Amino acid sequence: MKKLKIDSSLIFFIILVIIFILWSILVLRGNLRSLDDQVFSLIHHIHYGYLTSFFKVITYLGSAVVLGGIVLFVLIFAHNKFIGISMGINLFLVSMLNLLLKNIFLIPRPDTITLIEEHGFSYPSGHAMVSLAFYGFAIYLINMKMKASIMKKLIMGLLVLFIILVGFSRIYLGVHHFSDIIGGYIISLAYLILYIKLDRKLGVKS
Repeated sequence: MKKLKIDSSLIFFIILVIIFILWSILVLRGNLRSLDDQVFSLIHHIHYGYLTSFFKVITYLGSAVVLGGIVLFVLIFAHNKFIGISMGINLFLVSMLNLLLKNIFLIPRPDTITLIEEHGFSYPSGHAMVSLAFYGFAIYLINMKMKASIMKKLIMGLLVLFIILVGFSRIYLGVHHFSDIIGGYIISLAYLILYIKLDRKLGVKS
C-alpha cells in the first residue's frame, strides 16, 4: 500500500491563507487599531532628516516602477532570457493580486501626517507584497543557481533585510499601518509559494 505523499509547501500555503483571512478579519473589525497606533507612535519618535531621506529612497526602490526597470535590465543583459520573463510575470501577477485585494477590503490609509504623498487604499500594503514576492523570488533563483559561498549567503541576507526595510519605510513615512505591512507579507509569501511551484512545474530554465 502506497503512502500518501504530503506536499509540505501546499500545506504551508493553506496555513498562510488561513492566517491572512484571520488577520484581515481583525483589521476589518478594528481590533488591531491600538497596535497600529502604538507602532506608529514608537516609530514617530525616531523621525530625523537623514533617516527620512534614507527611507524615501528605500521605499522608492521597492516600487513596481523601479522593480519593472530591474526586470527590463535582466531581459536585456541576462544570458538566460527566461529569468527576466519569469521575474516580469511574477511582478505583474503580484501587483494585480494586490490591486484586487485593496479593492476588496477598501481600507483607507492612515489619517496621520505623512512624509510622502500616496493615493489609493491601504490594506494590504502593495510595497510589502511586491517587495517580498519580487526579492523573495530573486532569493529563490540565487539559491538555485549560485554555488554555496559566503557571497551567496550575504546577497540572500541583504535581500531579506531589504524586504524588511521596505515594509518599515511605509510605516515610517506614515502611508501604511503596521497591520497593512504584516498582511501584505503574509499573503505575498503564500502567493510566492504557488508561483515558485508553477515556475518549477513549467520547467522554466531559470
